[in-house]
Amino acid sequence: MIHSTYKANTQLTSSTTLKCTFCKQEKSLEAFSKTQITKATYNPYAPPGFNNTNKKSISCKSCTIESKKTLRCMTCGKEMPLERFAKSQRKHADRSRCIKCMKRREDEDVWASESDSDSSGDWDDLQ
Repeated sequence: MIHSTYKANTQLTSSTTLKCTFCKQEKSLEAFSKTQITKATYNPYAPPGFNNTNKKSISCKSCTIESKKTLRCMTCGKEMPLERFAKSQRKHADRSRCIKCMKRREDEDVWASESDSDSSGDWDDLQ
């Protein structure tokens, strides 16, 4: 037996159609994303028994939930495009702050407020 790497990285598809789990329709592969096709097709590099198991839900592009394109800033309350939020802020939509509000908060001088201590002298006076 001769082993070759010819077409080693291509996915082997057994058919030209797949059935969407949600709309229950048989559709051509163009109706599915590459990720969904990969989930549904035979994978020669998968662990033993993986290809024999019943595949999880596979959804066509029309049944796939579209990702959000805007977020509401919890500080200023404005609905803005994702580009106006840091990537770390996008992860928690319920408590996200826009870049402008984050910058404003950073710029606030926490030491500018009056001291809570009773002493009215400078630090040098205490030493």
